[in-house]
Amino acid sequence: MRRGNARIWVLCFVAAVAALVFFGRLYFLQIAHGEEYLERSAKRTSRTVTVTAPRGEILDRFGRPLVTNRMSFSVVFDATTWDKSRREEVLKSLISLCSGAGQEYTDTLPVSGTPPFVYTFTEGEETTASREMADYISDRKWNGDISADALILNMKERYELECDDAALLRKLCGICYEMELRGFSKSAPYTFARDVERGLVTKIKENSRSLPGVMIDVEPIREYKTKAAAHILGRVGIIYREEYADLKKKGYKMTDMVGKDGIEKAYEEYLRGIDGSRTTETTTTGKTTTVLYEQAPVLGKNCVLTIDLKMQEAAEKALSELVPRLRREGNARWGGGDSKGAAIVAIDVKTGGLLVSASYPTYDITQYSKNYNSLSKDEYLPLLNRAIQGRYPPGSTFKMITAIAGLEEGIITPTEKMLTTGKYMYYAPSTTPMCDIFRQQGKTHGNIDVSEAIKVSCNYFFYDVGRRVGIDNLAAWAGRFGLSEKTGIEIAGEVSGQVANRVSREEKGKNWYPGETLSAAIGQSDTMVTPLALANYVSQVVNRGVRYKPHLLKSVRDPDTNEEITSTTPEVVSRVDMSEETYRAIIKGLHAGAQEVGGTSYSMFGSYPVTVGGKTGSAQAPGGSHALYVAFAPVEDPEVVVALVVENGGQGSRVTSAAKAVFDAYFSASFNSTGRTNEGVLLA
Repeated sequence: MRRGNARIWVLCFVAAVAALVFFGRLYFLQIAHGEEYLERSAKRTSRTVTVTAPRGEILDRFGRPLVTNRMSFSVVFDATTWDKSRREEVLKSLISLCSGAGQEYTDTLPVSGTPPFVYTFTEGEETTASREMADYISDRKWNGDISADALILNMKERYELECDDAALLRKLCGICYEMELRGFSKSAPYTFARDVERGLVTKIKENSRSLPGVMIDVEPIREYKTKAAAHILGRVGIIYREEYADLKKKGYKMTDMVGKDGIEKAYEEYLRGIDGSRTTETTTTGKTTTVLYEQAPVLGKNCVLTIDLKMQEAAEKALSELVPRLRREGNARWGGGDSKGAAIVAIDVKTGGLLVSASYPTYDITQYSKNYNSLSKDEYLPLLNRAIQGRYPPGSTFKMITAIAGLEEGIITPTEKMLTTGKYMYYAPSTTPMCDIFRQQGKTHGNIDVSEAIKVSCNYFFYDVGRRVGIDNLAAWAGRFGLSEKTGIEIAGEVSGQVANRVSREEKGKNWYPGETLSAAIGQSDTMVTPLALANYVSQVVNRGVRYKPHLLKSVRDPDTNEEITSTTPEVVSRVDMSEETYRAIIKGLHAGAQEVGGTSYSMFGSYPVTVGGKTGSAQAPGGSHALYVAFAPVEDPEVVVALVVENGGQGSRVTSAAKAVFDAYFSASFNSTGRTNEGVLLA
């Protein structure tokens, strides 16, 4: 009994001690420090943020990175802790901090930065900025003709700003405008600035108590691994109001980034990832104390392009050297001094995949937003993708179509000789065009067949063949090689070509005169083509009449496993039946033009270690003739076609160095007789 009583007393003692500790702790928390813990509790709140999914990478055909991602700091306004009464104070502090650090922030308000204020778009100009501004003014029922000065005053009142410094007021209005445009709310945080330097992040954190609602987030941004291919790769940017109605249906938020042009836009569906989310407990200063819930983002898919980065860089370098040189040298007869730009395209003959698509001048895509105003006003039009948006007469590069038409229509034979007398007199005296050799030297090409005519680019020969073929047949043959249509390349902005023909001329109420057929036969008159269409037509010629749809996407791959998800199957869009005799006659002429003495590009390719076929062209244009050149290699089994156009560049023979630079990059390993190899393995 005594032993049992002792155990009971021990248990009672332990229970009493536990009760004392429990009540003591309650006293400590609720009585002694109750107010302190209540205040600390009130200063904590939960915050759910979007975890941005990294976009898929863009790679070249060998897996070399073109566009990737890197993690960066962003300054974000969070409405859950935002103090509207202190908005002006907070924004002024941020403007000051950003100014001191040289940090840019988003401001699309289309009004000049200093008074007297003016709109930064031309009156009547249809741009995203002008349309968004018009909608903004209309939504608030302000006068549609409101001046920029009056607009700023209206915005000052709307946003309850007290600032009297006009330049600073404009900055405050720009930020408030952007916040409203992006739908800033508790469910939609506003990203004030992206890619913020660590030093500025530190200063913002140090001043967090005076910046309520200002948070620092980490998100992926695009990182360009090359300065080349700006017109191909494209860019991402904030969603425009006019885009949002459609994108909202696809799950986008107004604050999301989206592909704006180039590959970034064309393959947005693959490149875009699926955002995750994170719910955290934070203090009013933005410090995270606990992660309550987290859903990981899903990475975007990687897009492998057909582009060869080494070839692309070689092409852009060649153009950047060639065009300025032509400007310096000029040419009293042919031009060159007024050359404004150029484009070069290289196509894989076997698939239609673009190996190169270069436009000069180009621009730094990482500075697009910063430099947009100056780029858009540049007289040399660096934003114009000349490869798919420039239209030029093909000049003598068209002569292969005239030759094929003549051969296939039975007008001439591969071995038939024609006596060329320099001046073509069939339509004399109204029309008496001449060969260049006759005009310059008083000489003729004598008795030549079709292959020799291609080699020396004899206008007389093709005047006669074109006249006998007739404009209707000539236009039909040009159409079969795709010169009157878009190629269907994936990126936006491509323009269609046009072929000189009787019907379209008469539809405009004008007559087609027989003598004009002579000009059409040598690629002048109304015929206009893009460099891409030019390259694709030549590819069809050397590929025995088979034309593929040009494309830039090779495959789409899983970012984690690198497994292929989908790939582009080469698509045949046209077949032109031509006899073996016709094909051999054309190829013979092109080969001779590049690698036989007397050929128009012999000086560049006469001793080239790979067999090359080529055709120069000079197309009359205001400011001096456009210089064109098309070439392919190897002659015995064509793999790659190059097409080059230099605006007002003069003679085609003056621009062949750029084509050679592309071939050098493509065949570099073959020059060592070891077979073509690359630093990476071709991604199948």
